[in-house]
Amino acid sequence: MAAIFLNDISSNPWVLAEVGAVTAQNVKVASFTLCEPMSPAHVADLEDGHGRPILQLNEEQRNIRFDGWCHGLTVKRLDSGYIVVALRDA
Repeated sequence: MAAIFLNDISSNPWVLAEVGAVTAQNVKVASFTLCEPMSPAHVADLEDGHGRPILQLNEEQRNIRFDGWCHGLTVKRLDSGYIVVALRDA
């Protein structure tokens, strides 16, 4: 796949490639997937809109079924690659 440099939240699934706030809205998430990390040691940290950790994606946990609400979403750390966020209907 070609390099992805910008967040795309215009459709489902979302593709996140930048560190920073994604949304302040409540979103119902089905899963998170870390795609194309350049090293097995690279991780992605996600937080809610209040700065509370949601999860960390890494080599051992690259695809997480979440099936719950996030009260805002921020990519706190993304060493490489991009994150695919599959949303559920509310």
